[in-house]
Amino acid sequence: MSDKENNVVDETAEETTEEVVEETENIDEDKEKSAEQQINDLMEEVNAWKTDYYKVFADMENLKKRLQNEHANAMKFMMQSFIEQLLPVVDNFERSLAIVNPSDEIKNFLKGYEMIYSQLMEVLKAQGVTVIKAEGEEFDPNFHQAVMTVKDENFKPNMVVEELQKGYMLKDRVIRASLVKVSE
Repeated sequence: MSDKENNVVDETAEETTEEVVEETENIDEDKEKSAEQQINDLMEEVNAWKTDYYKVFADMENLKKRLQNEHANAMKFMMQSFIEQLLPVVDNFERSLAIVNPSDEIKNFLKGYEMIYSQLMEVLKAQGVTVIKAEGEEFDPNFHQAVMTVKDENFKPNMVVEELQKGYMLKDRVIRASLVKVSE
């Protein structure tokens, strides 16, 4: 080959080599960008999964606390409906003990009733039942239900004059409000 042809071939080879080198560099840059992009995409996905995990974990913790509170309340007040059904029995015991001037024979029955009544009240007390204080107390609509009002100079206004039916609480919940007369 002539020198001219060799020069043209060399120049063409150099140009081709430069193009190949540029393309290779571009491919390497694309690979680097692609790898960086993939890493960034994966980091975003990891962060999204972490966020979702933390949300689900927080939801589960909240659910756990709520279920524990509901269970504690259920255990605390599981006897409420039974006690509500038992209160009329307590009322009848109290009425039977309120007999005025009983005969000797009835006094013996009343002693037995008093023993049964006191046992019943101890059982209720052990379950957390307490009697709501009413007579002589200031009227509180959270604990008392006013049935009537009366004018009585012996009491300040808005005071409970008389308790018509006892009220009861189970632990810290009113299960039956006291029926009362209130002074005007």
